[in-house]
Amino acid sequence: MAWRISVSEPNTDSRVVELKKGKTTIGRNTENDIVLHDIAASRFHAEITFDESKNLVSITDLNSTNGTYLNRQRVNGQSTIRSDDSIRIGQAIIHVFDETKTEVHSQKLKGTTRFTRELLLESLDEHAVLLYEISKRLNTITDLQAAMSEVRDMMKRTLSIDNCLVIHHKEFPNLASILPNTAALNAVQNQSVEVTATNMIVPVVGGDETLGLMYFSKTRPGTRPFSRRDLQLAIAISHQVALTIQRMELIEKLREQQYAQELLRRFVPPDEAEYLIADYLRTGKLPGLRQAKVSILFSDMAGSTALAEQVGSNAFAEILNRYYQEATGIIFKHGGTVRYLGDGIMAIFEDRQHHNLGPALAEQRAVSAGAEILRKISAIDFGNNLNIVIGVAVHTGQAMVGYIGSNERMEFNALGDTVNVAFRMQELARPNRLVVGPATMAAIVNQYQTRRIGAVTLKGREKPIQAYEILQNLEDTQPS
Repeated sequence: MAWRISVSEPNTDSRVVELKKGKTTIGRNTENDIVLHDIAASRFHAEITFDESKNLVSITDLNSTNGTYLNRQRVNGQSTIRSDDSIRIGQAIIHVFDETKTEVHSQKLKGTTRFTRELLLESLDEHAVLLYEISKRLNTITDLQAAMSEVRDMMKRTLSIDNCLVIHHKEFPNLASILPNTAALNAVQNQSVEVTATNMIVPVVGGDETLGLMYFSKTRPGTRPFSRRDLQLAIAISHQVALTIQRMELIEKLREQQYAQELLRRFVPPDEAEYLIADYLRTGKLPGLRQAKVSILFSDMAGSTALAEQVGSNAFAEILNRYYQEATGIIFKHGGTVRYLGDGIMAIFEDRQHHNLGPALAEQRAVSAGAEILRKISAIDFGNNLNIVIGVAVHTGQAMVGYIGSNERMEFNALGDTVNVAFRMQELARPNRLVVGPATMAAIVNQYQTRRIGAVTLKGREKPIQAYEILQNLEDTQPS
């Protein structure tokens, strides 16, 4: 006959010792046979008595301050211990078992056990004290990998195992290479616990989803098989892992949402940002490049290098910042998307319904924005009798538009000949003029007074293009 004691404390490796004949003392003092590290334990807290002739084990509380609990009942006087009973002293859990009976019980444990709500509740109830400490520690961690590492360390300490893996559900496509056996696949597909004498696989279940797997193995010779108590402990901790994964994924989702919001609101109008954020949360990515008809607006500051030299870097930075702020607000108001280009701005307008703008065409909104930018900037007093000269050009056509970049940096962009033409047309727009291409002109012909510039040849382009200057909005000329 061999009785053993398994001692588990939150910050100490689990240890299993053979129960000696006679008395075994337990407490915080180092003179005890079993020394506990929990401050809730008294110096000499309790003693276990083993009567080998009768194969009887009992426990006596030694008038401890915080009490000794046998199967959740406070011990008064001497209480008999049966195999697989649990003793709690503070946060220390002491499991007492008859080795011969446990081996028989372990044989029955092998195979598949369905992960059910009832099994989970039973497991949580059995290990409430240890779970309190585990949850307290996991709740302070905000990184998933760090949390999984903490779980692995805790499981090695509490279960006296040699190996522990915590596999996230994103790794399931590679599960066969991580755990090359059918038991792992069964655990995922059937939400079942798979146990052998030396291996145990426990699904991490959150709601109806399998969020991960926990794999435990014992490789040292003579190690006792996994018991029912081990299974309960693993399931109870798997529940904490599920809660941790759900919390981490929610945090990551919020981080991604915040990142998307910060990114988008710098470059797109608010209603467009809300639309894109909703799409991003649904798909997990921003729209990639696609071909679309767009109106491209370029606005830059003429002679910026000389101006910076004239006023100094600090004053020029303030001028440029004011220019960016005013132009960006106007572009957003008209439903455009912004890119900053040194001393200039590129705005992209698409034919998309905007809540505050109605069905106005992109060409009309781009020209309205350009005209307003000219009026606004020319009316600003930048001080020191400075004459800030800008030019605005708008060209309409097909382009590749969408978000490009990496996970760390994404930006909305437009690529193609339409963009190049609009950029080169700025040369015709100074000082303080608004120049448009033929497709843009066709869409706004009855709304503005215009002047035909004629066919112009742009740098880097063989074919000439018809250019027009916008003079005044026709509504401004109507009699009151």
